[in-house]
This record gives sequence, structure tokens and C-alpha cells, in this order.
Amino acid sequence: MKIGQIFELNKLEQEIVALTAKYRQINKENSGISGKGTVANDHKHLHRNLIGFGAEFIFCKNFNIHSDYSINNNSKIKNTDNYDATLSGITIDVKTTEKNLPLMTPVWSKSDVHGFAFFGCKYPKYKFFGFATNKMLFKEKNIRQTKVPAFVLEKKDLIGFSEFIFENRFYIKNNIEHLKILK
Repeated sequence: MKIGQIFELNKLEQEIVALTAKYRQINKENSGISGKGTVANDHKHLHRNLIGFGAEFIFCKNFNIHSDYSINNNSKIKNTDNYDATLSGITIDVKTTEKNLPLMTPVWSKSDVHGFAFFGCKYPKYKFFGFATNKMLFKEKNIRQTKVPAFVLEKKDLIGFSEFIFENRFYIKNNIEHLKILK
């Protein structure tokens, strides 16, 4: 996966992504719970599930790892979110934006995830912007007031695959050959 690389979900992949997003949103609405303990039940939030899971699907497909199709009430606050992907022991949160925005995550969602993969989206097309490690994003100097206080990292500060793997080398479990093949 290279910075600037373009991906597009084919029709079947779009159906898989839409179905998963739909049932995740239905679950949130039926239980009244989202990651922060509240739920929004409008079309905007279903769309966020759609573009978010689309990026997760592309990330996992690119690295030949299984996407997480589970329908749960995951929460970083409650420590019940196992992240979007695990690549040879490195946990990854996949982030997506439809606007020309930097990588952002609310301060309340700070976690022990090893890193982030960041995509731009004009569904069903995605552009990979780059990776960030936990240590790169979760710095006090990166806190800005957005709609809520958030950790913010500009796209120009994101890193490529090789540097991301190097920075996370101590988390890699067993399958180092898998990473060599995927360069």
C-alpha cells in the first residue's frame, strides 16, 4: 500500500460493505449505544459506517487479512474495541475522510492502538494518504479544537508502509515473512 494509491470497490464489494454498514448501524440504533455511549440514527451516520467500513475492507484486502464483519457495540472508552485490523501483531485503526481534512481522532478516543491507516473517500473510490503511529498522533502538541478536542496530524506528516513497520517492529508477531511479501 503506497501513499497516493487509488482503490475502488467493485460492485460485489460495495454490496458487502453496504450490508455490513447497514447492520452495524441497525445494531447501534436498536441498542441505543455507539462507541461514546450514545447513538445517532440518521442517514449521515449510516453513510459514515459505509465509508469507514469500505476503507477497512480495502485495507484488509490489500494486506490479505480477514476483515472484521462482526456486529457489536465497540467502544474505546469502555476498552471493548479491538481495532479495525491486526497486521502481524500490529493493531491498526483505519480512518477515512470525505473532505480535505487531516487525520483526526477525538481526545476521548485515545487508545493503545499501534497505528492508523488514513484514507480519503469519494465512495466507492478511496485514496490512501499514509500511516501514523500511536506516538506520532497522540502528542499533546497535536491537540486542537475541532468540533470537539481532537488529536490532529497533517497529511504531510504521515509515513509510508516501510517506516510504519519499522516504527512498530517490536509489536510484530512471528509472521515477518508476510510483511516482506506485501511491500
